[in-house]
Amino acid sequence: MRDTWLGLGLLFRMSALTLGAALGSVLLGIWLDRTLGTTPMITLGLMLLGVIGGTIAMYRVVNKANQRIADHRNDSRGGK
Repeated sequence: MRDTWLGLGLLFRMSALTLGAALGSVLLGIWLDRTLGTTPMITLGLMLLGVIGGTIAMYRVVNKANQRIADHRNDSRGGK
């Protein structure tokens, strides 16, 4: 049961990273574009940076989770 909760936690974290990076950068870009009158240049730029940043963050989370799984397997086998 613990593995299920850990998997759901990882899924939630990945979803939050993706939505936070993409949606946050788009909302910030829209606000800046309206304030500075540069529609849609800043929004497009920040959206691109948000997607790239979210992808990098997701890669790091998945890589760290895979490393923990590998470490757990090695510990359960006696360090082999």
